[in-house]
Amino acid sequence: MKRVAIVPLLGLLLALPVTGADAAPTALLPSGFKDFAFDQHPGAQLPRDVRLRDEAGHAVTTATLFDGDKPLVLVFDYFRCTTLCGVVLGDLAAALRQVPLTPGKDYAVMAVSIDPGDSPADAAEMKARHFERDPALAGAIHALVGDSADRGREVRRLATAAGFPYRLDEATGQYAHPAGVVLVSPGGTVSRYILGIGYDPTDLRLGLVDASKGTVGSVADHLLLLCYGYDPAQGTYNAEVGRLMQATGAVSVLAVGLLVWRATRRPGKG
Repeated sequence: MKRVAIVPLLGLLLALPVTGADAAPTALLPSGFKDFAFDQHPGAQLPRDVRLRDEAGHAVTTATLFDGDKPLVLVFDYFRCTTLCGVVLGDLAAALRQVPLTPGKDYAVMAVSIDPGDSPADAAEMKARHFERDPALAGAIHALVGDSADRGREVRRLATAAGFPYRLDEATGQYAHPAGVVLVSPGGTVSRYILGIGYDPTDLRLGLVDASKGTVGSVADHLLLLCYGYDPAQGTYNAEVGRLMQATGAVSVLAVGLLVWRATRRPGKG
């Protein structure tokens, strides 16, 4: 059943349209995009001494956020992003508004910027843009940036422990990184991953309930969906990124088809 369940995700990849060939030059090659999938670590303990700043500029550590009895939705983005990050945050906010749990009481959200150039003011602006429609939800959001003096080392340490790879492409000013969220149990243990965009409120609810109990899930089916070369206005990727994703999806669909064909063959058929 698990193999069949990945088909809709692959369909999403194949359905993504491709823009024209006039995309900006890039220093990242399509052959390396696979390196930006989540390196999933269910059961990993996240570091408790990571130093961050919230949208008001106050210093916080991850220990203060992990301690308590609430699970966390951990999402890495960069707050001045003009590509897929806004879609990830917008979809997460829309899904959480439909989850029948009380934000701030039953769960909280950590939105952490991977861009050392993002400031507390950028964090406040992101929070207002995506979460202020629901005051209760906004009150459960920790919009966090690294300390400007550490050049992103603290955020990198947290992201690496969570299995979230990213890299700045100097040619375009964009970060290559995966799309998805990490559900974290009280105390800071990775419970499970929900990959991609368009989050199902039921998946989030069940995942948060499991995380609140300290349940460690299995590795999620990989979904190659990058915040890189993506135009949110058009809902498209540039030609180079799109071709790679379509090719990856096509190969995966063929592999799934072969598995289904082999599973349904009757014994004795040649």
